[in-house]
Amino acid sequence: MPAYDFRCKTCENKFSVRISISERDKVKCPKCESSSVQQVFKPIAVQGVSGGSSCSSGDCGPCGGG
Repeated sequence: MPAYDFRCKTCENKFSVRISISERDKVKCPKCESSSVQQVFKPIAVQGVSGGSSCSSGDCGPCGGG
């Protein structure tokens, strides 16, 4: 099961819960037991080739020349 991050609207506690996506509405704050919680979404880091080159020349180092 995936872990989801939440923030309690009552006490501002931030916590993670391993739960199925269909049961997110049943989550309660472990600190104050309030059911007034909001799911928090984290930004996703994306790595790519720096400098914007396509690396098609075969001379781009560790990628092996796609």
